[in-house]
Amino acid sequence: MIDRFQKFFKLYRAPIFSGILIGTTYIPFPPWALAFCYMPLWYFALRKTSFGKQIFIGAWWTQFILTLIGFHWISFVSHSYGYFPWPVAIIVLLLFAAAVHLYIPLSLWLGHWLRQKFSLSEGATLITWALLLVLGEIFWPSIFRWNLGYTLLWIHSPWAQWADVIGFQGLSAAVYLINAALLWAFLQKSKGGKRAVVAGISSLLVLFYFAGQTRQEKWQSSDAELKTLIVQANIANFEKYQAERGAGYQQEIMDQFYSLTRDALNQHPDTDLVLWPETAFPEFLDDHAKHRFYPAQLRSFVQSINKPLILGAYSKDGPEVRRRKDYNALFLFNERGELTPPPYHKTQLLIFGEYAPLVEEFPILAKYNPGGEGFGRGTGPTLMQIGDIKLGPQICYESLDPQFSAQSTLLGSQILINATNDSWFGPRGEPFQHLYMTLARAIENRRPLIRSTNTGISSAILADGTILELSPIDQKWYGLYTIHYQKNPEITFYTKYGSWLWLVISFLLALTIFLGRNRARIERPRLD
Repeated sequence: MIDRFQKFFKLYRAPIFSGILIGTTYIPFPPWALAFCYMPLWYFALRKTSFGKQIFIGAWWTQFILTLIGFHWISFVSHSYGYFPWPVAIIVLLLFAAAVHLYIPLSLWLGHWLRQKFSLSEGATLITWALLLVLGEIFWPSIFRWNLGYTLLWIHSPWAQWADVIGFQGLSAAVYLINAALLWAFLQKSKGGKRAVVAGISSLLVLFYFAGQTRQEKWQSSDAELKTLIVQANIANFEKYQAERGAGYQQEIMDQFYSLTRDALNQHPDTDLVLWPETAFPEFLDDHAKHRFYPAQLRSFVQSINKPLILGAYSKDGPEVRRRKDYNALFLFNERGELTPPPYHKTQLLIFGEYAPLVEEFPILAKYNPGGEGFGRGTGPTLMQIGDIKLGPQICYESLDPQFSAQSTLLGSQILINATNDSWFGPRGEPFQHLYMTLARAIENRRPLIRSTNTGISSAILADGTILELSPIDQKWYGLYTIHYQKNPEITFYTKYGSWLWLVISFLLALTIFLGRNRARIERPRLD
């Protein structure tokens, strides 16, 4: 048994090492291995084996280990939201890690097949693997669409400023290509060739670093401001769960929001807008429900503070609709306590949490889904307006889809608003990952983004990428943010054309295969 383990570890130690490097480069770790984390895996597939099966298995271990490290919080979600006992929650994490990043072994296996099919050079093979990884990140179905480009924002690097051109997905592609170039340089026999590649990469990184600082300065100008008060009430999961099912705690929850908001306004009377998080109000808030006790109470509260309020609550189709659906929604009330219609209905729902696949075809599935029957879907990005200020609302992990924020920007939003509840995910890992993935949308579209959460991390980022105060986690808190913005901001290159990134990557992949093939082996000899 020991001999078999030693043989296994000896064969797959490089992919295992890559999994550790990649996993410990994810937020909230410092990205210490960003430039070389994929090198051990690719070296294994390039020089240590020629069997596609072994390459797939090695890459599978890479993705399994990186997922265990980077997404360990999945076990916490399973326990706190799914109410699974800890042993079962650990099994859920292991199953998640086994499948969620399968595009990594698939891309390596496909690249290996292309290498054999077209007799690709080692350099072309490495670039092929890098580009296939990017396509995997773009197209592989995933709940939490992570890429290594986000780590550049996590460390406040000027390189992140290029996201308004190529997006954070494009920055992730650059990370993979740097890994490929450095490994190719390492494999060169000539010391001069190695030094030339390393010197070239270093020069480009320095150039884009300082150019990124210049790009940031371009977006520091503004001609208007919005003073936004974020209220983080830190409502515990049990109280939220019971209140949302009408089993009490509604008044206690609302009293906490009322009290915190009044205290905050006493300290910041010049507030222009109050922002509460996702599902802050545990009731329906549509106009057809305004005479119910809690909605009427909320309207009176808004009148008393005389400030516009955006908050998360529940929405329901009107009585005239035959099959009425519930929605996870954002509502805007003006300073007179009047609802500004229509509410925003969340469009991108969280699987199992907010909808169950096939539940309409098989209603019995709702019985076993933590989210029950689930919510209806909204119609996509829309705008909310306060005076002449156009806001682009989004709920929770809709911020993880770059194109959702881009569409909101194209509609005319000047400021992006994100309302989130991360209370189910634990204090480590996910709150930081989700925060920076959300803030990334501000740089891609060059629009300020304000994020209000139930338990943290609440914050805001300006169009130039300046991140303002971060709220504490699992604490009651409020903070006033002065959001400087432009009334008529330009549309970025990424906002216009970012949806075509996959096509550019595909073209580069085809070009790499065409130029990197061994012509001596595949071209037919000419007849004189």
